[in-house]
Amino acid sequence: MAIQRSVLMVELLMSADRVIIAAQSTTPRLLSDGWPPATVVGHLSQVDTEVWLPRIDQMVIGQQAGVPPTFAWWEPEAQQTLTRFAGMSPDETGAQLLASRTLLLHRLRELADEDWDACAEHEAFGSLDIEGLMLQVLSHDEEHRASILLGQPEV
Repeated sequence: MAIQRSVLMVELLMSADRVIIAAQSTTPRLLSDGWPPATVVGHLSQVDTEVWLPRIDQMVIGQQAGVPPTFAWWEPEAQQTLTRFAGMSPDETGAQLLASRTLLLHRLRELADEDWDACAEHEAFGSLDIEGLMLQVLSHDEEHRASILLGQPEV
């Protein structure tokens, strides 16, 4: 069953908010993955702009060309992410996450109805449409929120 797009979009914003609140509510410390909570939040903003947004565009372009893209697993390099967000507070990286998530929501609002049917093949997730990709965004957010709350590395 398809999720209402408006509900999905609200959940994308609320998910970011939950991660930010988790980071703001924890005692500053290094998590078992070596990142402080603020870096985890910054990482999510980075993934919004470097992974999710480009993949939406690639999926729509692929649909128009009749050739769905294939995606490998990719995230920004861990040490570069740590360096990029070093010394930033959860409030600062939280502002970046809200800005990147707003860009993501604006992009989703621009999609035509037929664009939501755009598909891709992901090496880890299998066949995805835009809704499925956004569900992966939510899953990724939740894995990282759990890492903040539990102090455990994400899986």
